[in-house]
Order: sequence, then structure tokens, then C-alpha cells
Amino acid sequence: MIGFKSAVSLGLAAAVGVLVGGGSAEIIYAGVNSAGGEFAQQNLPGAFGIDFQFINETAIDFFLASGVNTIRIPFLLERMCPLETGLGATFNETYFEFLQDAVTYITMKGGYAILDAHNYMRYNDPSMQPQSGSIIGNSSDPKAASTEDLAAFWGELSKRFMTNPNVIFGIMNEPHDMPTSLVLQNDQAMIDAIRQAGAQQMILVPGNGFTGAQRWLNVTCSQNCTPNAEVLTAITDPMNNFAFDMHLYFDNDTSGTHEECTLAAPSNLAPVTAWLRENNYTAMLTEFGAGVNPTCFETLNNTLTFMEQNPQFIGWTYWAAGPLWGDYFLSVEPDEGPQANSTWPEVLEPHITAYQPMQRCGVSSSRQGGLVDDVAKVLEGCLGLRLPG
Repeated sequence: MIGFKSAVSLGLAAAVGVLVGGGSAEIIYAGVNSAGGEFAQQNLPGAFGIDFQFINETAIDFFLASGVNTIRIPFLLERMCPLETGLGATFNETYFEFLQDAVTYITMKGGYAILDAHNYMRYNDPSMQPQSGSIIGNSSDPKAASTEDLAAFWGELSKRFMTNPNVIFGIMNEPHDMPTSLVLQNDQAMIDAIRQAGAQQMILVPGNGFTGAQRWLNVTCSQNCTPNAEVLTAITDPMNNFAFDMHLYFDNDTSGTHEECTLAAPSNLAPVTAWLRENNYTAMLTEFGAGVNPTCFETLNNTLTFMEQNPQFIGWTYWAAGPLWGDYFLSVEPDEGPQANSTWPEVLEPHITAYQPMQRCGVSSSRQGGLVDDVAKVLEGCLGLRLPG
């Protein structure tokens, strides 16, 4: 065990390193998704290691050793909150412990863990995601969980992680085809519940239209899908510690299901970047992926460079790693994924290397502060201190 004085010195050195890192210093968080906790949605509750699994610890070690500092961990609401008891504060404790183990493994090694509710703002039937299930908060659907149920869930989950400064709350994956006003209502209820529980960490706030960065200023469906840019300025957070959660894929329909890419990005990020700048917001690109070919490598590299040059983007997590992918064409899982020996070393890893040294501990935050703030953050995490509660 190192002494307090030595630990302070190390903490100060780490803080200064964060501040004087290379020209890409505005990228605070960079890493990968470790998908798998939400797999086999048709099998509830499912078997660990067969139907679902959050991380492969060896893979996490590889990514963290490569310089990554952030892992996004998808989970399924119907596994966490069984249909028998409904969405709310009653958990399947076995499933929760598997998630908790993954978060602990990542954060004890100095990584940040994004808790990603991978449910498309729906609950009760995940079998055919992203389309199945009742829209949360839809008062015209008697089977739908309520906004209050969703808030109760996040109040409980955030309370359980409120003392871990390296946790980030990704409150909902890809809401879509619903009134944007309801997205706002649900987002705000989740934020309020997290803060009322006492949790201080960063919250990632999604928009409508699969939270697509390229369509943030556009109507995304025919049923009251007002552009996110016109509605989500109403979001409030008493701690002012939130960033908008955005996704972007590079195939012709931006679905992430085709191996070929267009060169629409990063110019298609210009409108949302201007909106972020004008409103003094930040964003994180928590899902993006591209095939293995020269055009995809070009658009992927250009998009990473664009984010590095625009401080409105504080970070990114590539889609995807994870222990159960097999030969899925976007997988960067070490020793297994088709992109582990292509996209990862040829495009992603060089950017990660350029970011070093990256922040490894301290309260997750949506902005870079001044020297005093950054020193405090680093010391709080690196000395093993815990947040209140």
C-alpha cells in the first residue's frame, strides 16, 4: 500500500498528465462496447455464459492495456426487472450481480463503465428488438410501463452505484418512433430520479430517432417525432453533469447492418455539432461501426479526427467487442472478432495511442474543468475515495 503523501504526488502527476496530453485532449473517454448482457432477448431470464454474458475479463485487460479507458456495458431491462414484478425497483439479484461484477472488474482497473439500458425506450417484450415491446410512458397502452416505473428503476440502480465515481449512467439505448415529447418526459424523470438518489456521476441523455447524431435536427417519424434539437433543450440537471448520447453508422441507411460505407460522415455531423456549440452542450458517440474496406477506414478515421477537432464531443465507444459475438462482422473482440486484426490496429488503436495519457479515475464528468477541478477528480478516484453514500 502506498502512503498518503506518495498517493497525492501520483494523483497530481496523473492530473497534470491528463491536462497536458496530446492535441486530442478534448477526448476524455474512448473505448468499446462490450455487448452480450442483452443477447438472446427471447430467452428470459436466460443462462449466463450461454444466452448472455457481459464481459470477457481477458478482453477487458487487453483493451485497458492498449490505452482504452471506457467500456460500455449493455444490459436488458426485462432481465434486471422480471416481467412478474415489472419495471421498477425490484431486481433479479442474480442478473444484477453479474452486471455488478463486470462493472467492478472494469472500474477497479481504472476504467469507466457505462451502464447501458439497451431497451429502445420499451419494456415487456424484447423478443424482436428494436420493434417489440410497449413504449414506456405510453398512457394509451395498458400493457406499458409508466414513466414513474422507469424513474423508480434508475433511482434504485443509481443508488447501488452511487459511490463508484467511475460509473456513467447510459439511461436508455436508442429511443425511436415515439413522440419526442415523451422521450423528453422519460429522460427528465430518469435524471431526476438519479439525482434524488444522491448519485453525482455523468448521465448520457438519448434522443429520438435511434439517437442518431446525423438526424438530430430532423423529423424522424410521422407520429409527433419533433426534431431532438427543438425539444431536448428543455433537459435540466441540477448537477449540470450530462452529455447527449449519440450514435452514428456509416452504411447507406445508417443502420450498421451493411459492410459497405458511404463518405457522408463526418460532414453529416456538422449540423448537430453546431447545435451543441450554440447551446453549450457536449455529446458522446457511444455507438458507431464500419466494415473492413478502404472506404470504411477512411470515413471512420475522418469521423474520429472530426470529434478530436470539435470539443463538443467528449468521447466515443466503438460497436463492438463482447464475448458472445463469434464472427459478427463488426466485432473487435480480441483473438475472435473479424475486426480484431484490422479495424482495431489499423484505425482505432492509433487514435487511442494519441490520446495518452487518458484519465483513469475520478468522478465521471461531461466536461473538462480547470486544473483544480481535474486534480480533485483524479485524487478522488486514485486514492480509492468513494462518493457520498
